[in-house]
Amino acid sequence: MPFNYACFISYRHGQRALVERIINDLSDALSSEIELWMREQVYVDRERLRGGDHYNEDLAAALCQSVCMIVVFTPRYFDKKSTFCAREYRAMESLEEQRLKLLPHAEDRRRGLIIPIVFRGSEYLPDEIRNRRQYYDFGDFLLSDEQISKHPSYAGKIREIAEYIKARHEAFRRVQSDPCTSCDSFSLPSDEDIRVWLDDVCSAPATQFVMRGNAE
Repeated sequence: MPFNYACFISYRHGQRALVERIINDLSDALSSEIELWMREQVYVDRERLRGGDHYNEDLAAALCQSVCMIVVFTPRYFDKKSTFCAREYRAMESLEEQRLKLLPHAEDRRRGLIIPIVFRGSEYLPDEIRNRRQYYDFGDFLLSDEQISKHPSYAGKIREIAEYIKARHEAFRRVQSDPCTSCDSFSLPSDEDIRVWLDDVCSAPATQFVMRGNAE
């Protein structure tokens, strides 16, 4: 089956205005830019904004059917008591490992499918991400700011992210193997398994934050 979504937005739920504002602004900005480049849409679980983490098979399928995953990072993203985001992250890592092997060009295989955007707590970004992935720093975004798509500090970065996702989609479009062949039976890792992984990821303090530029 082909990809159904350009990207899956993974985020920690919250009931306060800033969390809802961040997710709505980010998904709207990405959707507006991505639709200029490709047919596939942005997937965001709106139910999560109402509070609580809710697992269902449709959510796992949506993740599997997405070209990339956007990680909306805050210090609570890798929460050991509520592991849903960590399970999504590890699930996408598994998909990434499988799918990059399908690409014939080494340069394409070096370009990951997980795009972290740091909204708060850059000093808490685990070395698991810091040392392996390019990420974007949106840490100065405030509730009083303009919409992300209109903000001079972030609008250009949204376009770069959309272009990056489009490039990843094109790379997979050129291969003969179907990257979504297992999506009908795809599931997230169990809560028990992910806690073992979280113990390793979150045990060591993160190194000093260094802005690493674009996801490209």
